[in-house]
Amino acid sequence: MSIEYLPDVKAGQKIDLSRFKEKKNFEGEKMFEFFHQQLAEKAEAYNRYYNQEWLADDASIKLFEHPDREEDERLIGMQEGQWAKERGVSLGQWQHDKERNPAALAEMALTIFLQRCLPERYMIVRSSFYDDYNNGVDQLIIDRESGTVVCGIDEVIERAGCSTPGNKEGKIRRKMQKGGARVKYGARVVEGELVLGRLGRVPAFYLSLGKNDLTELQTAFANGNPGAYEEKLLQSVLASLRSQAKSYDDLELSEELRSELGLFINSLDSWQK
Repeated sequence: MSIEYLPDVKAGQKIDLSRFKEKKNFEGEKMFEFFHQQLAEKAEAYNRYYNQEWLADDASIKLFEHPDREEDERLIGMQEGQWAKERGVSLGQWQHDKERNPAALAEMALTIFLQRCLPERYMIVRSSFYDDYNNGVDQLIIDRESGTVVCGIDEVIERAGCSTPGNKEGKIRRKMQKGGARVKYGARVVEGELVLGRLGRVPAFYLSLGKNDLTELQTAFANGNPGAYEEKLLQSVLASLRSQAKSYDDLELSEELRSELGLFINSLDSWQK
């Protein structure tokens, strides 16, 4: 498939294709149920393929056996409990609301979108709650052929008048300057076998979606195979990732991270095919 890049996409720019469609009502509950079902089906397929229950039904990596696992589970509980307290709600209510807020829905939608549009050689999964909360990584893109994790993504939901994308760009650049994303509960493929463990020097990027993107993606997912809307969005994703990668040229990256970044840039050619 021939890809024509959008001419005005720059690093940090909002991926917003609202100009191609009319805006629709945003219904978080229905959207959550639909996205969750899509993710559960893919998680089951990934689990079955590697004969391991490594993914939860929301396609996030489970906390596997690790010396720090119990301590990390306690930390997650403490963090969520504190956030619930700050909101003045019960832990259960906070967890319910969190899964249905625009930021969580954007993470779900982006995961499904990449699963649908990227070649079969790539697995796209959500990070563990630990790495989401403490390492700022929302998704991992795992190359099954090379065995590398080519990309760690942090996404942001756009809000009118919000400067979050610029803040996110600075955060990601600082993360790259410090050696790239680090993932405590990661996964990669070695000689066809799934290997769970720590990951380091993962090239880090971010992508942003608007509320209208979520409703449009929900419609697109229900229509079967990826269509025109998702092709347009993929063009924007590719252009944004290439621009972000180019912006890292002025950073003093380690030789190892620079090599991993090169592998990621090369992988983008296969994405657009």
